Amino acid sequence: MSAAPLETRRSRRRRFHELSRKRRKRLTITTAVSVVTLVVLGVSVSGMIGRAQAMEGYAATAAEIVQLRDGVPIDELTDAVATAQAALAVQSGLPSGKASTALADAATAAEDALATAQTAVQGSAGIDVAHADALATASGVQGRVDALRAAADASTAQLDALTAARTAFVDSAVAGADDVLGDYSDAEKSTEDALYVARETLSTAVDVAAALQTATSAAADVRSSAGGYRAEIAAQVTGSQPTGGDVAAQLEYLLAYATDYNTADWGDDNPSGGDCVNFTSQGLLARGWQMDGTWSSTGPSGGSKAWVLTPAMDEYLQANGFVSHGVDDLDRVRVGDVGIFDWGENGAGRDHTMTVSKVDYTVEGPIISFASHNSDGPYRELISALYEEHSDSTVKIYSIP
Repeated sequence: MSAAPLETRRSRRRRFHELSRKRRKRLTITTAVSVVTLVVLGVSVSGMIGRAQAMEGYAATAAEIVQLRDGVPIDELTDAVATAQAALAVQSGLPSGKASTALADAATAAEDALATAQTAVQGSAGIDVAHADALATASGVQGRVDALRAAADASTAQLDALTAARTAFVDSAVAGADDVLGDYSDAEKSTEDALYVARETLSTAVDVAAALQTATSAAADVRSSAGGYRAEIAAQVTGSQPTGGDVAAQLEYLLAYATDYNTADWGDDNPSGGDCVNFTSQGLLARGWQMDGTWSSTGPSGGSKAWVLTPAMDEYLQANGFVSHGVDDLDRVRVGDVGIFDWGENGAGRDHTMTVSKVDYTVEGPIISFASHNSDGPYRELISALYEEHSDSTVKIYSIP
């Protein structure tokens, strides 16, 4: 064998091995590129999926923020606070101090809740579904949701509390107006009617401050009218009995002993004809009246005629200049006044004495009740006593200034 063919065979083998090595290298590079491509594609797809999920979650959160923001009662709470503050600014003695304090406290708490709510709403501004893509990676969104939800809950709760306090405040003012009508029932009826109208308006008013101001002014007119009348009739009193006095103490005594007689101090005159005048006299003494030579008592069975007998009491009141009113003229009657009754079925005469214990205002005229012995009770109604318990009866009620 010659040397040339041998060399040729060796050269062929070397070229074959070289070609094989290059093919393996190309395959390795291709494989690597494919793997890298797949990895990159996987990362890209994963990122796209994650971003889509983030956007979807954000959109849901943003929608919740919009709903919560719409549910924060900013306007209602602002109006309620303003209404409460305006009502509290009215200088009125009609609402109780307790109701006024409760409304002031509720208004302060509502103001704090309002400030917090406004901050939370402002912090959520610009976050809505339309901006979800741009803000999909924003941080702190959940914190804004939590703050907004807390603000919505707190502001709603404070609005409810303030509304309840305002209702209680108005109810208290209405009750105050009723007290004025009861305590100053001897005012001119036109002033009482005006207060009643103002009271009715106040009970359902939206503008509480304006209605309260009107009722307050009307109440002042009632007090002024009653005060003028009391001064007028006090000037006509000629005896030694003090005017004014403690009507509350008089009423308290009469209600305490209307059915449970104070026999230890004053006895019980029912066995000797009736305890009605004795009981009335005890009330006047509690009011501040002073015993004198005509009207006095030393205790059980020790009363003078004016202390224990209706005709003598009537004459004593007349002699001392006290003004009286009949059943057709009851607008000047008030608690603490003294009624002298003539029961029609007994014929002419004066039969019974009672003290006015309550006067209820009505548009048609007052409903008057009396504290009474004989027919014992704290609130014996006038018309019933005159025309149902008795017949063809009359009364004159002395104004005690």
